[in-house]
Amino acid sequence: MPSPFPPSIAVRPRDAASLLIYRQAGARVQVLMGKRRPGARFLPDVYVFPGGALDDTDARFAAEALARRAAAGGAHTALAPQWIPALAARHGLHVAALLRAALRESHEESGWRWSEADLPGLDSRGVRYIGRAITPAQSPRRFHARFFAVPDERMQQDPHADGELLDLRWVDVRNPERLPLIDVTEFMLAELLLELGGQRKAWPLLSYVNDAVRIRRLPISP
Repeated sequence: MPSPFPPSIAVRPRDAASLLIYRQAGARVQVLMGKRRPGARFLPDVYVFPGGALDDTDARFAAEALARRAAAGGAHTALAPQWIPALAARHGLHVAALLRAALRESHEESGWRWSEADLPGLDSRGVRYIGRAITPAQSPRRFHARFFAVPDERMQQDPHADGELLDLRWVDVRNPERLPLIDVTEFMLAELLLELGGQRKAWPLLSYVNDAVRIRRLPISP
């Protein structure tokens, strides 16, 4: 299949982050998703997780949160160091900024926000890291996106928020409704199932080579 993107000068991917807010009922797992607006410049009319690019405030807020945690006697980075290579992040502050971006975008796009005042740590009771993906080189808008997941009980819905996503709904991870999803979304849903089932042995990176999907995996250290 020919590329949908015209030949162009390579665009450097922007750092981005998405959040999979999930809920479980027995073996059934659902994830909060919404439809992008028809006039969106990137992925119009497609169902996605809340997410978007880092902005100038994310690193500043992340630094302040880590400083407060250190002042309270916590670790300077409550973010597990072994996650940094998996996230392809430069250092602990960059990891925290990515996480802050995912939570901020969730609130802006869906009205759901983290239930506590401070950034969470990347641990089993809070946020899970799912994987990352890089937009094809031919795309005029490119992102290096990291995907996090959090159970719905750790989030709060803001009744006064007017989210950017349309038709916000809980979607079964197997997508029986056949909603329009892109390959990255389907891949991360499958990874979430493996993560919740304790079946993952590596962190994935999804990218594209000559329009074909390539999956690379970084083993999870014991």
